[in-house]
Amino acid sequence: MSNRSPRGAVARSARIVMGAIVIAIAAVSCGGGATSGVATCTGVGCSCVENTCACNAGPTCQANCDALGCAIACTAGGKCDTSSVGPITITCDATSECKGEGGDGSSITCTGSDKCDLKAGGGSHATCGTDADCKLELGPASTVVCSDSATCDIKCDGSCSVTCSGKAQCTVDCGGSAGTNCPDGHIACGGC
Repeated sequence: MSNRSPRGAVARSARIVMGAIVIAIAAVSCGGGATSGVATCTGVGCSCVENTCACNAGPTCQANCDALGCAIACTAGGKCDTSSVGPITITCDATSECKGEGGDGSSITCTGSDKCDLKAGGGSHATCGTDADCKLELGPASTVVCSDSATCDIKCDGSCSVTCSGKAQCTVDCGGSAGTNCPDGHIACGGC
């Protein structure tokens, strides 16, 4: 027979459980837990590591992200399609075609002769340059920079700010009405 009391065994078990909980909390708060999203992709030339994907010259790259969002780089003439309820970040280089649907805080950067299409929530950002062709549907408090010889077709839901410079051509739809040309040169949905 053991000289240990049942009460002592319960106390030891409670200490072990509490210790495990403290270690788990510390691991999550120090980055050891699920702090980044998970993305998966299908198609030729598509690969993902955690929440970052790359599509290199793939004719049909489809990236799907969890609610934490993800980033995708589309290069060498690739055709990319990305979706998430969370924020997505798309980098589309020369001659690629990029399409995305993301949540608040999404962004897309199109440079070269890209064709870019983004539907995103509030606080999103788009940059279109060189001779990119961009079609954007963005939520409130979003910003767009369209420069060089890019063409930007923008629909804003709520207040948005569009900077159209160089020889860029910008069409801004503010929920059925045209944007306001502000004194500093930007186009606004809502007040300047």
